[in-house]
Amino acid sequence: MAVAMLALPVAGASAADTLVRSSQVTASEHAVRDMGRYDALIHSSNGTPIYQNVSGSQSGPADLHGNAENAERTGSTADRDIAAELTGLAALLPPTAKVVGPMSRYDLQVIIAVGAGRTWTSLREVDLADPLARGIAERRAGAAPTADDQVAISSELAGHLGKNVGDTIDVRLVDSRAPGAASGNGAGSAPGKALHITGIYDSTDNRYTDLIFARRGTFQGGADHDSESYFVALPGGVDWPLVQKLNQRGFTVESKKVVADPPPRSQMPYYTSGLAARLDNGAGIQASTAVAVAVGAAMVLLEVVLLAGPAFAVSARRRRRDFGLLGAAGADGPRLRRIVLADGVILGLAGGVAGTGVGVLAAWIGLPYFADLGRQNPGGFRVLPAELLASAAVGVLTGVAAALAPAIVTARQDVLTALTGRRGQARPAWKMPVAGLAALVAGTALITAGALARVDTALEVAGIAVAELGVVACTPLLVSWSGHLARVLPLTGRLAVRDGARNRGRTAPAVAAIMAAVAGTSAVAMILTSQDAQSRHDYVSELRTGQAALSLNPGTVQDPARLAGQIAALLPGSTPPLETIPEIARTAANTCPQIPEGLSGDAFQTAANQSIADPRCGFLAGRRFVTSHYDTGATSLVSGGPDVARAILGRSDPAAESVLKAGGIVVFNPLDLATTGPNPTVQVKVAANCKDTDCPATGSTATLPAVVVDAPTVRIQAIVAPGALDKLGVTFTPQAIIFDTKRTPTASEQKEADDLASAAGVYQSFYVERGYQDQTWIGLLALAGVAGVVMLGAAAVATGLAITDAQGDLETLSAVGARPRVRRALAGSQAATTAGLGALLGALFGLLPAIGLLEAMHRARAKDLVMGPAAEAAQLAVPWLFLVLVVLALPMLAAVGAAGMTRSRITMRLRRD
Repeated sequence: MAVAMLALPVAGASAADTLVRSSQVTASEHAVRDMGRYDALIHSSNGTPIYQNVSGSQSGPADLHGNAENAERTGSTADRDIAAELTGLAALLPPTAKVVGPMSRYDLQVIIAVGAGRTWTSLREVDLADPLARGIAERRAGAAPTADDQVAISSELAGHLGKNVGDTIDVRLVDSRAPGAASGNGAGSAPGKALHITGIYDSTDNRYTDLIFARRGTFQGGADHDSESYFVALPGGVDWPLVQKLNQRGFTVESKKVVADPPPRSQMPYYTSGLAARLDNGAGIQASTAVAVAVGAAMVLLEVVLLAGPAFAVSARRRRRDFGLLGAAGADGPRLRRIVLADGVILGLAGGVAGTGVGVLAAWIGLPYFADLGRQNPGGFRVLPAELLASAAVGVLTGVAAALAPAIVTARQDVLTALTGRRGQARPAWKMPVAGLAALVAGTALITAGALARVDTALEVAGIAVAELGVVACTPLLVSWSGHLARVLPLTGRLAVRDGARNRGRTAPAVAAIMAAVAGTSAVAMILTSQDAQSRHDYVSELRTGQAALSLNPGTVQDPARLAGQIAALLPGSTPPLETIPEIARTAANTCPQIPEGLSGDAFQTAANQSIADPRCGFLAGRRFVTSHYDTGATSLVSGGPDVARAILGRSDPAAESVLKAGGIVVFNPLDLATTGPNPTVQVKVAANCKDTDCPATGSTATLPAVVVDAPTVRIQAIVAPGALDKLGVTFTPQAIIFDTKRTPTASEQKEADDLASAAGVYQSFYVERGYQDQTWIGLLALAGVAGVVMLGAAAVATGLAITDAQGDLETLSAVGARPRVRRALAGSQAATTAGLGALLGALFGLLPAIGLLEAMHRARAKDLVMGPAAEAAQLAVPWLFLVLVVLALPMLAAVGAAGMTRSRITMRLRRD
């Protein structure tokens, strides 16, 4: 049993190390996946000099006063002359260089017709028939496209579409310049094109993605939509000086020669200029993550030590007569201690060797499944002997640590007591609980400091570890105190509790192991539950629950009324059109003040925070930020009467309906009022930018009677009566449709409506408001499963050792007439005592780190430039159902399991005189 326990963490560490190393992709391997057999991959330019890292994955403007935050690319390709760029690139390269491009890599979005519906995917422009492109994709079936009406698709996409080689798909290139594209809700599209599938190819970079491979020219002007890339083949490769030369013209370069033999950082301006320090915000995060992983690994080893320790303790107790004989023959305490520690070394070595072999074998078998789970292509099966040797050494160290406490107890035992077989009645040592209490206080202080000061994950994780060690140190005393509760329990319960209190060396480690596991899972459960409560608190429904909406993108739908009628036939209800053209003209006092020019650093931060917190600026409307699933404009006015108001508000509002009937306007923010009092008014003016709408470019304004309605979740700015803006020359056109349904549409109805929208030329998804969707129960069940495995395992170990250690007591009970079922009842009581006490302590302790981490996350949110002013008190939610399951249900399950696995019959042994 001890060998298996010691081998478990070694096997886990060996498997994890092998899987991680095998899944890692080296820079050279990544370069082959990016460019095949070409020597370099060059990304498009905007002409501004840049600095880059070795692989070109990070870059920024050479002028540190530029926009260094754009680390992936610089500039936009929308207005560049691609032909001139290609000419300029060729001029920078040696005459022997071969340049292929420009081509888009994954950036082109396309829509594939699927029956009456559609699906979105990415398209990569590359000639798979080019011998130098080998290594970019792996052929599964068929052949590479050789004409502009041919494509290859990935296995994943073929499975989703139900297509194979020889089939035809209708593909439309999403036009990023079409109306609505900038909103993120959809885009216009070029006309559809029928393409023949000639092959199934998977990207070597990620075979789990939906992807289309097409030759350059399949879609005319396709690369103009986003960043272009160029393949370069050059005898001798692209060296670092040439990379720097290209950087001066704004090109980012990934060179096989450079990544294989990178220059020292002292020769790379990306690092010497300080740009890397500005762009690399992950150093602190990586350090905190490393600390968290190290502490987590230490906690896992602590669990193993706590579970394996009792096995060494019982083994030492069963050999106490032998140790007594050694003591009588002259062996001193240190010698006896070394004998027990030698057991730990030998068993730890056996566990280390066995665990390493099992871990490597498990990693070899599980690598394909690990890749499927992470949906990433592994680099190749790699075994690093030095790291595996370190994993095996962990087994030895864990074995020694598990045997340490029994070795100390054995060295201190009285020789006469050991020879006679009597049990000593040592009182609990006071030093360990005092040290544990001090560690608990210190850990709590660290957690508090990390939460209240600045977000410091390393400090908080260290505090959690110190506090948990403190509770572990206090566990023997708590187990001893639990013996005072035995008097109120039935016979088997009294025996179990008093046996556990008397044999603290066996019971306390199991209780501490359960406590640590439950504490960790309870803390995570409370964080998940609190984050869910925060999300529920922050959630702003765009519509009333059950309503649906569809953005139209003006000009893409020929007959919006007909489409609305078709969808309404599926979802009976009203279909008011929504449109945005004019805007409300606020008074100077109600207008958001502009941030003064020339500010930077802390001064700009302060001014920005003031603007965000200012209600006139509208950043915190409704207290929260909303991601829109249908588009009516950021400050939109909707034209409609009382029916539109009822659909948007979800209720009848007499004041709103009255003002709309009178040709007025309904607003939702008092700051929009131009005048207040008994007869408030609002001034409406034509938006300055009207080139894409049917409105005259004038500065005319209209003053309308108004009413303010309290509706914090409404996304539009106002509802204006039809005809109220005729004198401004405004012509409204449908931009969105709200479906005021009588019930929440089903998933199939939503799919049918989405297909109808697709057939009509709408590229946005049909949105149904279903309210906040709770998904935390899956995580809570998983956490309960983890806690249950540790709890049942620890309870089983402790109960088995207790039954073995209490054989004499059971024989005495049988001799005085106890029924056979007493043995089962005693086993169940011992399991319930161990599991219940550990679960209770873990649940209580788990609240401490959870509250600290939640407070830290809340303070991080409060310091955010955008969300900070909107941050309210952190939402703390106790996972009551999880705690009931862990504290009550799982200990009962452990008790039933222990009772069911224990034999009732007691085998009487011969007693020694």
